[in-house]
Amino acid sequence: MKFGPTSPERVASIDIGTNTILLLIADVDQGILNSLIDTETIVRLGEGVQHTGILSEEAMERGLKTLGKYLTRCNEMGVQKIFAIGTSALREAQNSFFFLQKVKEKFDLSIEILSGEEEARYSFLSVAKDLQEDEIPLVVVDVGGGSTEFILGHGTYVNKAVSLPLGSVRLTEKYLLSDPVHEEEWEEMNRAVRQMLFQIPHPPTPFLMVAVGGTATTLASVEMGLSEFLPEKIHRFELKREALKNQLSLYRSKTLEQRKKIPGLAEARADVILAGGTILDQAMEELRCQSASIHCHGIRYGLLYQKLNLL
Repeated sequence: MKFGPTSPERVASIDIGTNTILLLIADVDQGILNSLIDTETIVRLGEGVQHTGILSEEAMERGLKTLGKYLTRCNEMGVQKIFAIGTSALREAQNSFFFLQKVKEKFDLSIEILSGEEEARYSFLSVAKDLQEDEIPLVVVDVGGGSTEFILGHGTYVNKAVSLPLGSVRLTEKYLLSDPVHEEEWEEMNRAVRQMLFQIPHPPTPFLMVAVGGTATTLASVEMGLSEFLPEKIHRFELKREALKNQLSLYRSKTLEQRKKIPGLAEARADVILAGGTILDQAMEELRCQSASIHCHGIRYGLLYQKLNLL
């Protein structure tokens, strides 16, 4: 059954990341974006890319299966335009063109591979449009599976954007090989993260730090002990650095199976949350920031703002 659009235009954006594939379906009415469906599936498309340099057949099949479900949903909802983008894993994998070709042949869907700078721009737009903050500088941190973007800006203008090869999946696969994680593994990862963060933009004070992406929303969910993912509670939640540090200590003390039982922590994120949380913690340390506002919007929103000229 198809459900026709209830406004002049119904659109969708699909964000194909290293860890997750996300779908946003929204109505656009008089320049306003109204979200109808906003969902994610943990696919782990970039699984093993850190070591092999290629997307595995299994990972690509998971990706195709998820995209098939998303496109069926788009058809049912009467979506008129679909924008699809790929980030770190598809930027780096030597065989990503095979995946792009399969998607085109199977679904007649073209995927645009974003540069790190474009990814940063879309992340920043998603926050800037939501906050409408023109006075205080914003630092947006988007911790992904393969990369993390750091963006400094005013209003909707980006002053500086940096994309670093620091991601929850990437760092987990490279450093955190024991279960539970050995102290020396975590320390080595910590040092590697710190050594790269001198490159991130440093804002004048005062400023507002905003964290987007699955790592950030998961940390907020755990802090609130949510039994299910509730965007209305998570969006704009203020995560204190002290609380974040307590979570990192908890994850370091637990086996993977024990982590899976932590309220608010999705089982599929249990293995990578320590690495993802460490990136955010070290960013807060570098910028001397004691809290971050957690936002549920992300690249998929910024993509629509940009493509539909809703700036």
